[in-house]
Amino acid sequence: GGSLPPQVIKEVTVKKPTRRWRGLLAVAAVLIVAALLLGACGAKESTGNGGTGDQGTPVAGGTYNYPLSANPVSIEPVNAQESEGMQVAHQVFQGLTKYVLNDKGEMEAVPDIAEKWESTDSQTWTFHLKKGVMFQAPVSREVKAQDFVDGWNYVTDPANESFVSYILAPVEGSDDGGYQVDTKKGLTGVKALDDYTLEVKLRYPFAEFPQTLGHTVAAAWPVDYAKEIGAKKFSQKPVGTGPYMVESWKNNQSVTLVKNPDYWDTSEGAGPYIDTINMPIITSSQTEWLEFQKGTLDYTTVPPGQVAAAENKPEVKSGQWTAKRWPTLALYYVGMNMKDPTLGQNAELRQAISQSTDAQNVINIVNEGVPLPATGYVPLGMPGYAEGQNPWAYDPEAAKSTIDDMGGAPTLEYWYNTDEGHQKIAEVLQAGWQNAGIDVKLSNFEWGTFLDKLSKGNKGGGSQLFRMGWIADYPSMDNFLYPLFQSDQARTGSYTFYSNPEVDRLLQEARSTMDAQQRYDLYLQAERQILTDMPASPLYFYRDFRVTNNRVANYVHNPMGFTDMWTLWIPEQAAE
Repeated sequence: GGSLPPQVIKEVTVKKPTRRWRGLLAVAAVLIVAALLLGACGAKESTGNGGTGDQGTPVAGGTYNYPLSANPVSIEPVNAQESEGMQVAHQVFQGLTKYVLNDKGEMEAVPDIAEKWESTDSQTWTFHLKKGVMFQAPVSREVKAQDFVDGWNYVTDPANESFVSYILAPVEGSDDGGYQVDTKKGLTGVKALDDYTLEVKLRYPFAEFPQTLGHTVAAAWPVDYAKEIGAKKFSQKPVGTGPYMVESWKNNQSVTLVKNPDYWDTSEGAGPYIDTINMPIITSSQTEWLEFQKGTLDYTTVPPGQVAAAENKPEVKSGQWTAKRWPTLALYYVGMNMKDPTLGQNAELRQAISQSTDAQNVINIVNEGVPLPATGYVPLGMPGYAEGQNPWAYDPEAAKSTIDDMGGAPTLEYWYNTDEGHQKIAEVLQAGWQNAGIDVKLSNFEWGTFLDKLSKGNKGGGSQLFRMGWIADYPSMDNFLYPLFQSDQARTGSYTFYSNPEVDRLLQEARSTMDAQQRYDLYLQAERQILTDMPASPLYFYRDFRVTNNRVANYVHNPMGFTDMWTLWIPEQAAE
């Protein structure tokens, strides 16, 4: 995800949070920060080496300068929720699983503090912890299974007001928002069988549960120490098990991380190599870009409208810098209210809308050529992803023919939240629909009002067409299909009010299926059926455009939007 202005965070956090916090955050102002989330133009995929390939043997030492584009909301498990705070926490905290980029370019969950896990029914899980995993100084003690019990109970206690507790909603003893049903009993589904064995019972079968546990909210942290020094003090200088430690967080100025000298993972390639990670907080993308060009930063986003210029810089051409578009697990889509009498009953009209939804023009005209046209709801980079799922892909001639056969289409309304970028997208979409014979009127509302109106379905002049976005909480197809389109979820997941018993059945079966390939096949069947029904037209998959300084080796911006900074190193220490 990208950073969001503080006012947006406030707007979203007014009410008790619901299930998909990161997903919701991402959509609030996707284009207020267009340059941060979007990216480049031109045909070339990337220029320079991107920190990939053989760059020699890692060496230790040096400083990495990585700007944050907003002051983090939080940098510890209870409330790390937006990209800046989560990027910091990603270097400091570890959970039972972690996300790695496999050879196919997909994010998958692999063991981290857990050595292995098993389940026979996808509902009761047993995690076996590695021995010798140590909390950072000054705690400096071994992580035990009870630490997960304590941490998960803390974040799901409503008194602690976590906005990311919904990640733990599947665990027995919590509600749909991830808050404990009974605070006296706590999370009844989590138990330390012994120091190194954690048993987790879920409220329902969920085969992809381990995929959720790489999220910061499920990480190991010393609750006893946090209580001893006080929550406020801990939140400023939290302690995890990771390769980097928080040296300081100066509000609205900088975060500084230092190498953990007692890091428990001594396996080859585990790092960390760089001594200090300097994270200045720079809220202007223009300032950040200028600082990068001066050489004070090793990484940057670029301001809106400057992607092509960035790609054509001599430093990029020479390989001194790398400019690249990195796939991101995020989707921008056009929702359709299935409760609306005009749209909900007319599958042919919905299909024609999808076939005349001009993603490529939106990408080229508004987004500087960066995102990829979406071929379904599940983005590229997700395990199980399949291309070309949408049977109603862009085909303006077919759309026009359908509308002609119908004897024309009624005038429809398209809503978006007030923002210049969303408005430009709306205008491009409007033109495409008009070419197919579908007249669409545009209206915009401030974010809170927009969500409120969408959630009413068909009451009091309900929505018809509207824009929305979704960003992954964790790398699972389920995270894009279940919360958006399962009958009980679709009202506030995708705001489409979509309901199909066959899709519900497929999603339920997928959740209960332990074999990964069989599970992916079931999710793909569900996705195909939803797309056939067309309650939402997928517009584009995000890509993040980033420019990096090749002074630092091994840079990767993964599909979750994170950089594993412990794998970076600086080849020429003499140049420091």
